[in-house]
Amino acid sequence: MNPHALTRRCLSAAAALTLSAGALAVAAPGAAAQENDVDTLMIATNQEVDTFNPFKRRFTITYETSMMTYETLVRIGADGYEPVPGLATEWTESEDGLTWTFTIREGSTWSDGEPLTAQDAAYTYNLLIENQAIHDWNIDFAANLVSAEAPDDTTFVLTLAEPAPAEVLYREVYIVPEHVWSTYPDPSADDANRLPLVGSGPFQVTEYETDEFIRLEANEDYWDGAPGFDEVVYDYYVETDAAVAALEAGEVDIVGSGMQGGLNPAQIGALESQGHVTTNDAQGRRYVSLTLNHGTVTQDGTEFGDGHPALKDPVVRTAMHTAIDKQALVDTVLDGSGTPATSLIPSIFEQWHWDGGGELVEFDIDAANRMLDDAGYARGDDGIRTMPGGGEPLRFRFYHHADNTAYATVVEFVTEWWAELGLDIEAEAIEQGTLNDLAYLGEFDIAFSGWGVGPNPTEQLGMHTCAVLPTLTDGSERSSENSYCNPEYDALHEQQKVESDPAARAELVKRQQQLLYEDAPVIWLYYQNVLEAYNHDTVTDMRTQPAEGGMITGQQGFTWSYYTARPSNTEEDGGAPVWVWVAVAAAVVVAAAGAIVFAMRRKQTADERE
Repeated sequence: MNPHALTRRCLSAAAALTLSAGALAVAAPGAAAQENDVDTLMIATNQEVDTFNPFKRRFTITYETSMMTYETLVRIGADGYEPVPGLATEWTESEDGLTWTFTIREGSTWSDGEPLTAQDAAYTYNLLIENQAIHDWNIDFAANLVSAEAPDDTTFVLTLAEPAPAEVLYREVYIVPEHVWSTYPDPSADDANRLPLVGSGPFQVTEYETDEFIRLEANEDYWDGAPGFDEVVYDYYVETDAAVAALEAGEVDIVGSGMQGGLNPAQIGALESQGHVTTNDAQGRRYVSLTLNHGTVTQDGTEFGDGHPALKDPVVRTAMHTAIDKQALVDTVLDGSGTPATSLIPSIFEQWHWDGGGELVEFDIDAANRMLDDAGYARGDDGIRTMPGGGEPLRFRFYHHADNTAYATVVEFVTEWWAELGLDIEAEAIEQGTLNDLAYLGEFDIAFSGWGVGPNPTEQLGMHTCAVLPTLTDGSERSSENSYCNPEYDALHEQQKVESDPAARAELVKRQQQLLYEDAPVIWLYYQNVLEAYNHDTVTDMRTQPAEGGMITGQQGFTWSYYTARPSNTEEDGGAPVWVWVAVAAAVVVAAAGAIVFAMRRKQTADERE
């Protein structure tokens, strides 16, 4: 049960219990009530925390908490994903593009009151250079770093091996406090982040209970001004329908990307009828894909995992791709709130997105069958194809997230299409953490994946290079998305990272995406719109990203929406709404008995959510 869900923007339970049964008159909000009043922004989630270490975060929930707790030198702007000042007020690039000098904001402090200086920035970047584990997790960026120095408290100098302006400005390196992190025996460990976290962002993680809540307290001394809410609480709901019901009942303020898979069109339709709820359908920056286990391998060529050998054949992967009707998935699963995907960079980033031109695979079951026939995958007496020469049947394990109803629907469609190819599909719903573990161990055949992509394509593209292949077989190294390794792709990747001409760089990036599409280690299904909803009676002024038609949840680089959000009913708006005081009057009449009933009802609601 989440204790913080019991207190909202109304008279606190503790204050209510101090009123006597005879006090029938309703008092105006006074100093005592205000002292117990906490403005809490409640966000529904069902995502587990993988780590609070900002150098190795992978899940959406830990990405968001990193953004709120720590700051980057340069923020990604809300208006159009442009670079804007963060901890650095300004920066300059040397003529050769190898040296970057940042001016660190004066007067900034950590949440524990200690001053934040350029030394902290130098310490952070030196972890990327010198700490082997942190370096390896961020190899695509860290390999290009030569030195990080702080000649004085407000000057930070970063030296590169090769020019990479986009990487420097867009790579989200969260600055950590040297006076805290230098005391950790191993800064790369998960337990290096002891709660409460010490950060410099607008909020700091202070409490966490697994599958119950994450609490972040406002940083009242934040350099850009204190946030509008005193705290942000992520409240856990096993099912998205339960989170939707909680929004309808006023128990949470926001439901969106915090729920795995987000809202579906039917849920949005139901919420649109609620007078206190605002819904939003915005173009997203997220793709949903199917990873095909074409063979997991380490950097020295050691194979591991137990993927089906047929998936090593690009003909099989292409046939499977040809047998998926992506537009049908968008129309039925998403109810039109998305677009078919071609690669890992969504169309929201138009300058980098490869649209396929005339090279796209067309949905054609007959053509897919001919591919497999020609490649020697004959059907057995049971209709199931076998390896060439009559070997192992093409029986594939298909893992999907147990808490994502949209994925389950996709599985139904895709399984039917693939059955027409003579493929025997064994679908299984698995909890997200377990599924990820199996994926990195290579113990799967087909599995869902999905990532939010930022305005700089290098990080996502870098997850498919030979350089990020693991060195171990235990699944602990998670920089590679799917063991893809192609020297031609890698050469293009190195070129685009240092290309200063945006148009020329875009062509290199698009060619990378084309290679991925043709080799089909992954089948990109669709780009999913962000479907989200919030209670406009309790929260207002959330800044979207981008400014025009943008999203509230799932933002990139900085949580503009949660930082700018403020309570709808504050003293500036005329005080608490009338219904609050009417409710207080009723509670006073029944005194402690009413308080007990209220507490029991809330506990029952919380228990049902679990």
